[in-house]
Amino acid sequence: MSSELKKLEQVNQELEKVPNLSRYELLEMKVIQESQDLVHRVGATSEPKQRLPFTKLYLPMAFTGILEPNKLVNETHRAIQILLPGTGTTFSVAETLCDIAGTFHGRKSKNRGRGRKSSQSLLTQLLPDGEIFRVASFPTDLPLNGMGADATFEFASEQGLMAVIRHVHLVLSRLYPHRPVFITGRSQGGVAAILYAQHYDDLAGAIAVNPPHPDPELFQFTVQYLENKAEILADLLHAPGVTLHDRSWQAYKTFTPFFDYPSKLSLSPILILVSLGDPFNLFPQYAHALKRFAENDKKCQLHILDAGHNLWDRKSADTYREVIHLQTQFMLNHLKCN
Repeated sequence: MSSELKKLEQVNQELEKVPNLSRYELLEMKVIQESQDLVHRVGATSEPKQRLPFTKLYLPMAFTGILEPNKLVNETHRAIQILLPGTGTTFSVAETLCDIAGTFHGRKSKNRGRGRKSSQSLLTQLLPDGEIFRVASFPTDLPLNGMGADATFEFASEQGLMAVIRHVHLVLSRLYPHRPVFITGRSQGGVAAILYAQHYDDLAGAIAVNPPHPDPELFQFTVQYLENKAEILADLLHAPGVTLHDRSWQAYKTFTPFFDYPSKLSLSPILILVSLGDPFNLFPQYAHALKRFAENDKKCQLHILDAGHNLWDRKSADTYREVIHLQTQFMLNHLKCN
């Protein structure tokens, strides 16, 4: 175990013992580091770049960081949501994580693809009349790219990922106390969410969007596809400028085959969303493999959608609405259990 990872695990143990730390105390402990760095829409190549309503909060011990929404957390935010990106590319916190965070945080609805505006948030539209429900949502980097580009290689291992996400969980639970925590991730972030739900029982729930499967044949298909398409990855992801990130991609290839989550049972509820049109997972057995995993774990439910790579694309209004509805119902169902 690297000295950095050992130190992070020790810090986590210390945080677990002190549940009532303030933001000021976390700053004094150097557990968090505030920043004035601007957050812009990922892949924006034209000027001026679109600024997003988030502030960067670094977590130096974990070689990562959180994007905090500028919209304040209040009593209507009934839970915390940690949003995890995929890994392997030069953009760790994808723009759609900011979109999904804004939707759950309570941003008013505006569909960029159709130019429609509403005085209500999408959550309000999906809920029964009079019900108020928001989730304080925080896009979070995973190691080796984005805000954690200088992380040690071991931080991308299962032990490292669990320590990092545990750290994020503990920090957010102190910054915004007395709220259940959900972890939601796409691609590699989805695998991390599942693994965390299998390690800890203090999670309200995990949501995984198109998580890779460690089956050697399935995984090798995904790796070969991405490497063959590396030069046109920006077009596939609709994110100008995105390419494979050397260190992060090597970590993805090295550790993912050993993330044997299908052989384990979960301690916390899991929702898996699979899109049949994701070009990274077009191998026919992919959906079947995830279905078998879900069927073998009573805490896991799976929904298969006839959609493309990005289930969090607000321009695909109907798919986005369906996905938000599925995630909202999952959260509401498990908030009642807390």
